[in-house]
Amino acid sequence: MRSLRVVLPLMLVALQAIAIVVIFGLTTFASEDVLLSYGDRLTQKFAQDTTAFTESFLDPADDAAALSQRLAESAVVTATDPDRLIRYFYEILRSKSDFSGIYYGASDGSFIFVNRDHSVDGATYRSKRIVTQPTRRVELTYYNALFEPIVKRDDPADSFDPRQRIWYEDAVKAGTVVWTKPYVFFSARRPGITVATPVTDPSSAKLAGVVGIDIEIDAVSHFLDSLEIGENGSAAVISEDGDIIAHRDASVIVEGTADEEPRFARFDEIGDPTLVAVFESLPSGIESLAPGEARLARVEVDGSWWRGAVQRLRGSRTPWAVVTYLPEDEILAPLKRVRDLGLGVSLLVLVLTAIAGALFARAVTRPIKALAAQADRIADGRFEDVAIPSMYFTELERTKRAVRRATRWLREFMARNEALTSELRQAGEALERRVDERTSELAKVNAELAEANEASRLLAQELDHRVKNLFAMTSALVTLSAREAGSARELKRIACDRIAALSRAHSTSKNPTTAPLRDIVEAIVRPFADLDSVEVTLDGPALVLDRGEAGSLSLILYELATNAAKYGALAKDGGRLAVDWSKSDDGVVHLVWTETMRNGAKAYERSPNTGEDDEPASHEAEHAAASSGFGSQLIDAMTTSLGASLDKHDLAEGGIRILLSFPSKEADRTEQDGEASP
Repeated sequence: MRSLRVVLPLMLVALQAIAIVVIFGLTTFASEDVLLSYGDRLTQKFAQDTTAFTESFLDPADDAAALSQRLAESAVVTATDPDRLIRYFYEILRSKSDFSGIYYGASDGSFIFVNRDHSVDGATYRSKRIVTQPTRRVELTYYNALFEPIVKRDDPADSFDPRQRIWYEDAVKAGTVVWTKPYVFFSARRPGITVATPVTDPSSAKLAGVVGIDIEIDAVSHFLDSLEIGENGSAAVISEDGDIIAHRDASVIVEGTADEEPRFARFDEIGDPTLVAVFESLPSGIESLAPGEARLARVEVDGSWWRGAVQRLRGSRTPWAVVTYLPEDEILAPLKRVRDLGLGVSLLVLVLTAIAGALFARAVTRPIKALAAQADRIADGRFEDVAIPSMYFTELERTKRAVRRATRWLREFMARNEALTSELRQAGEALERRVDERTSELAKVNAELAEANEASRLLAQELDHRVKNLFAMTSALVTLSAREAGSARELKRIACDRIAALSRAHSTSKNPTTAPLRDIVEAIVRPFADLDSVEVTLDGPALVLDRGEAGSLSLILYELATNAAKYGALAKDGGRLAVDWSKSDDGVVHLVWTETMRNGAKAYERSPNTGEDDEPASHEAEHAAASSGFGSQLIDAMTTSLGASLDKHDLAEGGIRILLSFPSKEADRTEQDGEASP
């Protein structure tokens, strides 16, 4: 038993703890699923926004393609006045804010380029002119917003050759307007694309040069940097070649020093394993995605899980993919902060609950312990009052008064009950004695009656069985005698002698005494021993059985002889019956009953029930059928009485062998010893 003072606070705290754990568990799992699902949608939304921005940012490229075609078809780019061409390019840039530069590279290596440039104080534009005749010279001019030159200088170290640039080569190879893959502009060292168109000399129909328009795409990196993708989240735009053409951190895009040819950094060169894992979640790179398709990814990097999304741009000329990713820890950070706060509040609630429970238990347990002491006295049969302190609760005070009244009533009732109980006890004891006596007498009478009924039933059943067997044996003896007698007088004599022998055998089996085993067997088979049609042989040592063994064995042998006379070897001409017995060293008597036919016929050929020819499964089965009913039960009962075992076997020559084995104390005596016994 446990004290209420301990159990009550523990129960309150346990209930609070269970409720808190269940609520927090369900809330945490549900919130985690919701937040992680939100993280997937968030990364996909970042990818969609970046895709939409990039596609809208590249819309002017279509205008650039149309413009480059018009320039290629006009004679202005092939005119001999470079200053007018520079002015013309400036006017185009001023009207097209999305263009970062426009230029013309001639087939002889000369070059005219106008772009936006703020590298010189007060400058807004810059022109670059390369002449190759009579000597190569590179002239740089910086202009203000009104296109007034403010700085002009030569750059002898500039080795730029437009004919070696990708935009020139692609346009010449295609023979029409082309969009270049993203690359790093030579002069500005910024990422971008070029729309270029080859220009043909009208007079010779030969290639005169290539006109190109640059569109910088570093604005995409600025857009990515403006995304609120978390403290450790990031985003990038990757080309079909695996180059990073835009990144939240624009400084990682361009590789190479000022003296080297600038190029894009590959996605696996910037030291960002998460970007590599998310991008490589595509089995075949960007080609795994259809234009406009997005795919979510969940990857593990250095023991941390990340949520990512990869979406391909819809345009066929820009097979780029936007990759966004952020850690699950940042997605779940608000939930963890709320959970930690909730756990703190929960612990405070548990402590307050324990304190309140302890105070409440103290106020309740003192009077309850007094009431329990009163109840213990009542349970022990003592009804004196126990001091109970004042109650703080109405219910307990009412309980106190009720206990007082009950105790007083019990004291009064106890006195009356003891007197009445004494009287009832005496009367009950007398009644119990009468009932026990009558019950014992009735049980004895019922037992005697049941024994008498059972004895009568068995006696009637055995009498009926024996009468039937005697009739069957008599019929068999008469039938066999008729085969040997030459006249009716001789038949009468033979039949009377054998029936008398049968009567003596019946008397022996009915009232056995201590007797030699051979005498018992001879008495049973004597009516058939002198028949010419059958052969009976007995063989065994001189053994003596006691009264019980002799009686049980006589009944078993009588049943076997009856079956043989009805259906077996004693019922047919040429039948042979051999009864052999022996005694083993351990005092067990083995008796073998063997039925065969001299002419090789079967010992049992006809069903004992119908008398019609059948094909029984075996002689053993036919013998079992012959000994069915009460006779079979009698054999089983006597076998059990002897403590014996009885086995039946078919013989190959068409007979049957029955082996009876039983222990016998008297079997150690000789026949002379048995005859000398009283």
